[in-house]
Amino acid sequence: MTFIENLRRPADKDEFPVCETGFFTWDIVANLLYGDGAVAEIFGLDATETASGLPLEAYVARIHPEDQPGAAKVIRDTILTQEPEQQNYRVRRANGVFQQVMAFGRCFRDKNGIPSLYGGIVFPLPEEAPVATPLLDHCLAAYDIAVKEGNMAVAEHIVEALMDMDWKNTGCTRPN
Repeated sequence: MTFIENLRRPADKDEFPVCETGFFTWDIVANLLYGDGAVAEIFGLDATETASGLPLEAYVARIHPEDQPGAAKVIRDTILTQEPEQQNYRVRRANGVFQQVMAFGRCFRDKNGIPSLYGGIVFPLPEEAPVATPLLDHCLAAYDIAVKEGNMAVAEHIVEALMDMDWKNTGCTRPN
């Protein structure tokens, strides 16, 4: 089965992990970050305002002060290099409690080479979850390389390997 066929077939309810994953897109030029309800919940922001777009600074203000410089550097480096990013940091939820999250993102440039959009996902990590695992990091890096080189057969095998991983320390749970 090809990668695309695999994406099109109906999934078993036990096949994929379930996470409170939020999706976002940042219009860099307008400095408006649009997020879904999960992003609003994760960052402790109003869902309507989040869906309509808020300045990046509204989100950065919700990141733990100790984590802000590192998060800003990763975002800046991602914009400059156009390489995908993965990072962990703490965010203040609506109840005032900080929670560790994992974020993946990437910058896209317009036809003139100007950084224009930054899209990604973010999801909360359980307290006991490790920040990262070497195996997961290497698998994700290998997947990015395979896709970048157009080797979808290898990318498909990596996806299959990732699905076989033990999800107990990833921040996700398999449904019963």
